[in-house]
Amino acid sequence: MLGALKDNLASLAAKSLLAGRLERYGQLVDLRIHSRERTIMVEMLLAGEEREIRIDIGRYRTAMEGGKLLLVIESVSASREWLQLALKDFLVGQPIPVPSIAAMALGKPTA
Repeated sequence: MLGALKDNLASLAAKSLLAGRLERYGQLVDLRIHSRERTIMVEMLLAGEEREIRIDIGRYRTAMEGGKLLLVIESVSASREWLQLALKDFLVGQPIPVPSIAAMALGKPTA
């Protein structure tokens, strides 16, 4: 119960934080973090598109490096094949710095 509440609040905070950064590309419709399973779901309506896309981060891990929290995506799938291929090529395995405000939402470092 407490974990679900934390995930809901974290998802809302992350959605609010990312919405402005992604608005150039379209509208962030939904974002859900499941910290226990270490998964994230994102739905967006990209500029110029008629249907939403969905991205499922099937597994992520967090790590500390130089005092900064990093997010490392281990697996990803998307509702568009080209997007899934691009995400696998350019995102999977690449450390992404996490703002301190979002660190709690992702859980303790696993690596």
